[in-house]
Amino acid sequence: MRKIGQIKNLIIDTDMGWDDVLAILLLIKNPNYNILGITVTGCGETHLDKGVELALQLVTLGNKPDICVCAGADKPGQYDHKFPTSFRDMMDDACGLKDDLPVAIGIKDKRNAWEFIKYCLKEQENQIIILSLGGLTNIQKLIEMQPSPALENIERIVVMGGAINVDGNVAALNNSNTDWDQGTEYASNTYAEWNIFLDPKAAQVAFHSGIPIKLVPLDACDYAILDKTYYDLVTAKDAVANFVGKLLYQKTEGSAQESIPLPVFDPLAAIEMTNDLVKSKYEKMRISVKKSETKKDNICGQTYVTSDKSVPEIEVVTNISSNEFKNIFQESVNSPLCPLPNENISKNIAILIYDQIEIQDFAGAFEVFSAARNDDNSPVFNVFTVAENKAPITCNSGVTPAGQKSSSFKITADHTLCCHPKIDALYIIGGPGIDALLDKEEQQQFLTEWIAITSQDADYVAGTCSGALLLVLSKQLKNMNVTTHHSRFDKMNALSEKYSLNLNVLDTRNGEQYIHNPGSKFMTSGGVTCGLALSLHIVELYQGLARKESLAKDVLEYTIPLGVAHPEFYSASHMDPANFVLGFSHLNIIVSDLAMMDDATNFYKRTLGFREAWSVWLSPESCEHFARDAGFADGKGKVMVRFLIHPNAQLHLELMYYQYPKGKQEISFHKTNDVGGIRHVALEVNNILKVYAWLKNQEGVKMLSDTPPEKLTPDPQTFFYWIDPYGVQWEMEEGRPMARVINGTVG
Repeated sequence: MRKIGQIKNLIIDTDMGWDDVLAILLLIKNPNYNILGITVTGCGETHLDKGVELALQLVTLGNKPDICVCAGADKPGQYDHKFPTSFRDMMDDACGLKDDLPVAIGIKDKRNAWEFIKYCLKEQENQIIILSLGGLTNIQKLIEMQPSPALENIERIVVMGGAINVDGNVAALNNSNTDWDQGTEYASNTYAEWNIFLDPKAAQVAFHSGIPIKLVPLDACDYAILDKTYYDLVTAKDAVANFVGKLLYQKTEGSAQESIPLPVFDPLAAIEMTNDLVKSKYEKMRISVKKSETKKDNICGQTYVTSDKSVPEIEVVTNISSNEFKNIFQESVNSPLCPLPNENISKNIAILIYDQIEIQDFAGAFEVFSAARNDDNSPVFNVFTVAENKAPITCNSGVTPAGQKSSSFKITADHTLCCHPKIDALYIIGGPGIDALLDKEEQQQFLTEWIAITSQDADYVAGTCSGALLLVLSKQLKNMNVTTHHSRFDKMNALSEKYSLNLNVLDTRNGEQYIHNPGSKFMTSGGVTCGLALSLHIVELYQGLARKESLAKDVLEYTIPLGVAHPEFYSASHMDPANFVLGFSHLNIIVSDLAMMDDATNFYKRTLGFREAWSVWLSPESCEHFARDAGFADGKGKVMVRFLIHPNAQLHLELMYYQYPKGKQEISFHKTNDVGGIRHVALEVNNILKVYAWLKNQEGVKMLSDTPPEKLTPDPQTFFYWIDPYGVQWEMEEGRPMARVINGTVG
């Protein structure tokens, strides 16, 4: 799971059911979220005290014992709706797995749920997302607190709940087991979804509050039905992944299996919250809730679309891609688990060597693994070499020019293939000797057979540079993305075709420089610096993102240069401006209100693939400084800022809403050749005609030409212009790579 932009603040409000547990554990592994706290409601699947206890055990399991856990309401505000007693008992016991969880390190916070959330809304500078996975009683109590909390600091509430155009699930659960029958109010209610039914009034208060809400109802959940394939998605071996696997087994084949089709409710809501599901469909709706109770044909808790304009619109997820959800679920559950502070890790890494390996491939990986340290400065990895025998092995320095000799030296392997320590991670080096080795192995497998056998018990297996070809020849990599040194792409494709492996060979030199498919122990990279990136990724898999970044920056000094970070000399009268300009910061777009900010956010996400980075109401002190620096005469202001980030281009859009002072409220559209100001923002794309076809069909996009773009012969560049609804003219161009622009080649 990639870290994108600034980490976002999150509070999870939960009733600690089986799916809540899965959602929480997925988010604990997500590097993009700072979980401020887990607030537990006793109005749902678990009893309050048991739910709090489970939450404390989960944050301990996830190596995040400092996450605050608070108790909330122990009963709904309206009626006394509740899950069947034996069902709740099963959830209290985590579907029979409670004893598999560690003893909690932390203790329950003394504040109740709504007091804790109010405190966070006041103290946190950036806005907070609330993920609501149970009944909304705690949320109602927060909204109705006096004096009122800083509700404007809620970025949004993502609610798993409701059923808009599909049946509810109250009657389905009630009627699926005679022990769970609670009477006709439940048995006849085919309209309500459980989280809304538990406290209908609380749900209506939330929906009518005006707080931005994304609703993930059963309409969307019904596209993500739990089955045995989810269990197979879990391949990581850390404590969180192991527990997730056990819980999925219990719900699909074990003692907690249910007789009715069961959506993966809360994990879907959690992943919808991350905005990683780009294929999902949404609609703006005004949602209200039926609150009256009847003995027969009960509609209490039904969510419905109202035409009442006084009810604020909320965003409703209407459709998702089940395959896309499974892919993100797999990537999330298999993401690295950060170790506890002062937790020591000790793993064995074997570097497979053979005659004429590449010095840099070997030395770079050896340096990365050997430099990785625990907090007490003990080595994380026992790094050793392994080879077919103990004969001296020649290490070459790069590709040997034709007719010339290459500098080299010899090493002897620490261990042989038949006698070596346990291997946790196997790392296969590349080099010019790979061709003779591949020919030999294709005649009679020996080394590749050893790789296949060793891979069975290894946590991870990596092939770097041309060493990736040896991994491919072991025939374990099938139907996945792979890479190698760019000069070996044809050979890798040929091996894939020859052995029907269906591999997709990619050039990663301008990206992450390695490929690790979610759910697989196998990974590949290009050569030299790509191998450094791959080695650091293996460090991350064992030690977490923060320690990998620290190792790269503080020990290896491995960074991609973006400019002169610390110019040697500053003076008002003498400076080289090239030394203080580090890069492009952002583009600013002004919106008229919060609704327009949300519309603009969704537009840029939908059309160009931007992601939300962070948002914040500037504090009074910040506004005072901002107003002065921005040139506002009275020195006053109230401003909301939201940053969007493009995950590939690393381009930031800054959306700003001036509640005060107000500027011109009409959007101005300029012609391409108007004098003054920046007329367009240009983005380099990889397929101009496909991008043209995509944008031409997007709502809100105005093309300046009705015909597809043509190449500017003899210039290789192709481009087109378009205007968005917010006054920005964009240029999409292909054929003028940014590297050429940076180097001064414009045409």
